[in-house]
Amino acid sequence: MATFGPQFGDDDKGTLFLQRKGPGFVEVFFTPSDRRIAIADLTEINTTQVLIRFDAGKHTTTLFPINTMPESEDFLMPKYDPIVSIEIIEDEDFFQDFNEFRTIEDVQAFLAEGMPKGFVKDPNFGLGLERKLSFVVNAIRQVEGVTNLRVTDKRELDVGVTDDGTTYEIGYTLFDELRLNANRFEKKAQVLTRRKKLQAAYTNLLTRLDSEKFPVRVFDRAPDDIADVIGDTITDTKLSDNDRAALVNMASASVRTSMKSQRGGLLKLHDEIELASLDELIARIEERFAERTTELQWQKLLEANPFILDMAFNVPVLLVQGQAHVGGRILNGSGEKIADFLLTNKLTDSIAVLEIKTPGAELIGKREYRGGVYTASTELVGAVAQVIDQIDKLRSDIYRLQSQNRAVPLATYGVRGMILAGIIPEGPRKRAFELYRASLAGVAIITFDELLSKLKSLRDLLGGKAEIAPKTTPSHARQFEDLLG
Repeated sequence: MATFGPQFGDDDKGTLFLQRKGPGFVEVFFTPSDRRIAIADLTEINTTQVLIRFDAGKHTTTLFPINTMPESEDFLMPKYDPIVSIEIIEDEDFFQDFNEFRTIEDVQAFLAEGMPKGFVKDPNFGLGLERKLSFVVNAIRQVEGVTNLRVTDKRELDVGVTDDGTTYEIGYTLFDELRLNANRFEKKAQVLTRRKKLQAAYTNLLTRLDSEKFPVRVFDRAPDDIADVIGDTITDTKLSDNDRAALVNMASASVRTSMKSQRGGLLKLHDEIELASLDELIARIEERFAERTTELQWQKLLEANPFILDMAFNVPVLLVQGQAHVGGRILNGSGEKIADFLLTNKLTDSIAVLEIKTPGAELIGKREYRGGVYTASTELVGAVAQVIDQIDKLRSDIYRLQSQNRAVPLATYGVRGMILAGIIPEGPRKRAFELYRASLAGVAIITFDELLSKLKSLRDLLGGKAEIAPKTTPSHARQFEDLLG
């Protein structure tokens, strides 16, 4: 039988004695050897501890694992504190002969032959789980209030906490699965360690001697090595940058070869990447709200994430040119009128110019024009005038621009304007803003908070949280739908 810890001679073994507490109810007590008691230098603690309880009425064998290492400060204390007991639910056949447990020899025979696999069978080592299964009880110890572990055939792969939160239940099926996996992991670890030792010896003792005769070589990796290292789940918080880079490179290199066998997993990975990217983008936009980001910084953000423009205007748009010279000879050449963005509808090739302000741009004046009536702010009126002027210059120069930019489809039957600026005003100024932008022909206005709301709705939809499709404000929905033709 495998043992661990300090080893002593036969005269060091502890003693067992049993007490019959009633019909079908027996308790087994353990007293360590005098030598271990002397090493522990015990003077006040009771050195006789209950170790096993047999209860035929409940079909239960209960173990009370204790620490039997005399050099430990916890000598004769519960081995897995705060868990003090492990119940093994036996079948009825086991207890048919229960009354035969009359002597210590009967108990020793039970420990040797009747204990489930994975349990310590020698009372001198305090019973409990084998050392390689300590991870099981160490995990359960983290559940607050649990003092008893119950192994039962009434569960399969599920677990639960019962007895008012004091008992953690696990089924034999799951327990055996964990035990077998532990055995497999240990064997693989031993093989991997042996391979690493062989490689270290080969490289340092042979390659150093004669690199031509013994060239550097990498020993083949065994199947499932990576899966065993990573496991079913991976915690990102402790990954280094090198770990993350290795995972990304490995995934990139194996995408095509894994498509047939792991298509579902790859699609899920793709979805997770999209959601993570969208989460990061939303966080960046929210941060920029507070940082008073400049117009140029917002332009760069949209250039790096052009799909936002699709979200903003409810049509698939193509970003043709940032800082487009709409009055010049070519789109990116010199010109007197510059639009922040020149866009086309991907489906109709209809042109639009986009002007970008900041979330802090004032949309409606603070003072009433007359009772309850507010007017558009000077900044917003100026932006609208600027866009209209750019449209006029673009329309008048459209044929020359088409002839000198043939690689870009520029349709002539509709030139529209867009403005991204400010946030929705509060109170009566909100009504004034809605009335103003609804009155504009050929120019659509969307606010930054509306854009952020659309992105969050998309994120909820992709993440499965949205119950209905994202809503668009009725007063300008038709503008966006018709904006680019």
